Amino acid sequence: MLTIKDLMNPNIKDKESEMELMESTYLRDISLEELGSVIHEYVNVVDEKHNLIGAVKTERLKYLINKQRENLLTQALDTLKNGFVAIDRDSRIFYVNQAYGHILNINISKILGRYLSVIEPEATLLNVLRTKQSQHVNNQFIKSISTYVDINTHPLMDGDEMVGAYSIFTDVTDVNELHKEVKRISAVAEEYGKQVKAEKFLAKNKIIGESKIYLDCVNKALRVANTDMMVLLRGENGTGKEIIANVIKSNCARKNKPFITVNCSAIPETLIESELFGYEEGSFSGASKGGKMGKFQLADGGTLFLDEIGDMPYQMQAKLLRVLQEGEIEKVGRQNNIPIDVRVIAATNKPIEQMVKEGTFREDLYYRLNVVSIHIPALRERGNDILLLTDYFLEKYCEKYERDLKIDRSVYQTFLAYNWPGNVRELQNTIESAVVLCDSDLITIDDLPENMNAKNIKTVRIKLPDSKKYVMQFDTLKEEVENFEKNVILQTIKYYDGNKCKAMEQLGLPKRTFYRKLAKFDTKIK
Repeated sequence: MLTIKDLMNPNIKDKESEMELMESTYLRDISLEELGSVIHEYVNVVDEKHNLIGAVKTERLKYLINKQRENLLTQALDTLKNGFVAIDRDSRIFYVNQAYGHILNINISKILGRYLSVIEPEATLLNVLRTKQSQHVNNQFIKSISTYVDINTHPLMDGDEMVGAYSIFTDVTDVNELHKEVKRISAVAEEYGKQVKAEKFLAKNKIIGESKIYLDCVNKALRVANTDMMVLLRGENGTGKEIIANVIKSNCARKNKPFITVNCSAIPETLIESELFGYEEGSFSGASKGGKMGKFQLADGGTLFLDEIGDMPYQMQAKLLRVLQEGEIEKVGRQNNIPIDVRVIAATNKPIEQMVKEGTFREDLYYRLNVVSIHIPALRERGNDILLLTDYFLEKYCEKYERDLKIDRSVYQTFLAYNWPGNVRELQNTIESAVVLCDSDLITIDDLPENMNAKNIKTVRIKLPDSKKYVMQFDTLKEEVENFEKNVILQTIKYYDGNKCKAMEQLGLPKRTFYRKLAKFDTKIK
């Protein structure tokens, strides 16, 4: 309990920054008469055992006691879980409850009786003194103590006169952290839900794949399906761009409308305009009687899939751009334009960005088509999808050719190691060929095409000297590693019949590194 022992020795320096926390209830136990008799600047502060623990300015103590007695509601405020701080019209702090100190992690004795405008010039509470308006700040992050608080500040009125202001602080750190966790869990659930949706869609439509990279591709297609945005499908030949185009078509508002496919690389340059836009009767020699509708007219109200858009002639690209911008076509031999309503999905295996730089593909058409870009992964990027597709095609072609075959494990390993430049189309052809040519009930490596022998597989296994026969030199670890590395490089060169370029490619070594290591081995390879 706070007591007054005697006058502070004038030789003792100001220790108010070191004094213990003075509870507001303690202040009410000091009489103004006692303080009135004090003539020095400081009053001693002692504990229950009358040990001197600090000092406080007499003027500051008088101020706080007067303020405490002016408002008995402080007893109730002391029990609040929310932090509470009050200042007078001069910004002097006359009340702070325990919760305030706990929330903000400060010793309240260091701020009681001091001026907020000096302690914290940017405090929101000072704005209330200036504006006489309440203010609310949500989720204020206090970096020094890693705490989030909601702050409500209000003017303190005595009738029509503002005599001060007060703030109520609510610690919302736990709520914020909970909210963040809920958002994180929700995002995980949403991601999982998307994958489940994609898997169900693939199963329903008999599309094979479960790798994340492929499911992400399908998810993206499903998200943009129910819009009219143009989509550009990117991927190597044989990856199944037409499958993703069908995913979009089957899940859009136009799914019951025409879906027309055009392979831009398969149409001669002289005919592509008439194929896309149609022509009128008599517009050129050999024109059909009555004319002909183009692909855009046939797809009116539905979807037009422009496959191999990168092979479209440059002059034709300008006409296509105009159609996409204006929403109308000009038939060959016709004076008046025809309005059309078509959603366009384009696909290419070409490096369009490079073509734009080289001037072989129009930049404005590229940006017009590339509203949403979807990358269809190569088969070699899809991991175990290779095995799923292998089993699917095996079942399909066994049924077609009335065979009952199994696949040797070594074939699966070969398929996983192979680079698949032709992607899914190449795998499909490989299985069909093997089913037809296999002369037993087990498909082995011998039933695969010649281009799939070991030398054409990227991850070939180089036969190194038998480890049981390998004699340790008991050198340092660095020397043993260098010996092993030497064997790997030399055996790889030998495997490729002395072809250093192939060995270098197989090992994934830059040219400079490869020859530097050879020079270090001081070995001549013929």
